[in-house]
Amino acid sequence: MFGNYGKLQVLFFIDSVGDKIMYLIGFDIGGTKVEAMLIYIGNLKSNISVISSFEFQKSTGDIVPGFVLYKKRVATERHHGYEQLIDKMAILTNEICAEKNVALEKLSGIGLSVPGPVDPKTELVTSSNTMVLVGHNLHNDLSKKLGLSCPIISENDANCFALAESLCGAGLEYFKKTGIPVNKQVAIGLILGSGFGGGIIVNGKVVTGRRGGAGEVGHMTLYPGGYPCYCGRAGCAEQYLCGPALESALNNRIYSQIEKRPSAAQIFELYKAQDPIALAVVKRYKSDLALFLGSLTCCLDPHYFVFGGGLSLQDIIYDGLEKKVGENTYLPEQPIPIYKHKIGDSAGAIGAALVVLDQNNLHF
Repeated sequence: MFGNYGKLQVLFFIDSVGDKIMYLIGFDIGGTKVEAMLIYIGNLKSNISVISSFEFQKSTGDIVPGFVLYKKRVATERHHGYEQLIDKMAILTNEICAEKNVALEKLSGIGLSVPGPVDPKTELVTSSNTMVLVGHNLHNDLSKKLGLSCPIISENDANCFALAESLCGAGLEYFKKTGIPVNKQVAIGLILGSGFGGGIIVNGKVVTGRRGGAGEVGHMTLYPGGYPCYCGRAGCAEQYLCGPALESALNNRIYSQIEKRPSAAQIFELYKAQDPIALAVVKRYKSDLALFLGSLTCCLDPHYFVFGGGLSLQDIIYDGLEKKVGENTYLPEQPIPIYKHKIGDSAGAIGAALVVLDQNNLHF
C-alpha cells in the first residue's frame, strides 16, 4: 500500500515524549446511512479507550496496530439533497472528534467510501445508486465545509472493502499462512449483496484504471444476451450473482404465485432442509459464481479472493467452491483460497482511512 513503504512522514505527536501517532476519519456512505469512524494508528496509550482494534502490515513485515476510538452511524433520507448530506457529514466529523477530545487540526486525513466509481482526473463521482452523489466532488466540498487543510480522499466502496481486507484482514491471514507480505499479493475483493461489485488490489494498492472504473466486475458479461441490466446492457454478472438475482431465480421457478417470496437467507434455509428447488437454484448460483471467478483468475491470477456482503455470510457458498473455480481456469493448480471477510462491516470505513495513507504518502 505504501509503495516501498519507504520513509513515513511523522505528522503528529500525542505528547512531549514524541510517540508517533495518527488520527484519521473514515466515512462509509450508503444510500440509507452514513457511518463515521475515528481511527488512531500508533502505539496505544493506556489512558485511551477503544471500541475495536485491527492490524495492518508494512512491507518490512511489521504489523502496525490501529484502533477505532469512536464511531457513529446516522440515517440518511433518499429525498434529501446533496447539501444536506455534506452538512450531516460535517456535523458527524465534529461530533466524533469532540467525543474523544481530538482537535480537527490534529486529523491526518479523512477517507470517504462512496457507492460508485470516482474519476481520478476530475475527482467526480461518475455513477452511483445514491444519485445525489453523481457529478459532485464530495471530498472537495466537505473540505470547504470543514475548513480543513488535511487531505480528504473519495474512493469506491468496493475498493475500500478490498483494501481493508488486503491489508488488515484476509491478506494478513494469507501472509501468516504463506509468508508472502501484503505488498507482494494480488487480491480480489467481491461484494455479494444487494449488488455485485469488486475491488482489485495489486501489491497493496488499489487498481483504479484510467477512469476509476477498474473492478466494476458486476458489469462484466456472464451470459451474452442474458437478463437485462440497469446499465443498459444485458447478461451482466450482477444480474446473476447478487442477492436479488438468487431470490428471482427461485421465485420464478415455483414461488411466483405466493404472496410472500423467500429472501436470499430463507433460500439457504430451504437448501438446508433439502428443498429440491432451493437445491437446484443454489447449485446453479455456485456454478455461475465459479465460472465467473475462473474468468477473473485467468485475467488477474490472484493469490486469493475475499467475499463481503450478505451472501458472503452463508457457509454453503464456500462448500466446494475453490475446486469448482479451479475447473474453470486455464492452468491446473492448487485451489485459490476464498475467504469470508475478516473485518466485518467496518471494512468500508477502515479502507477509506487507509486510502488516505496510500494516496497522500502519509507515513509514520
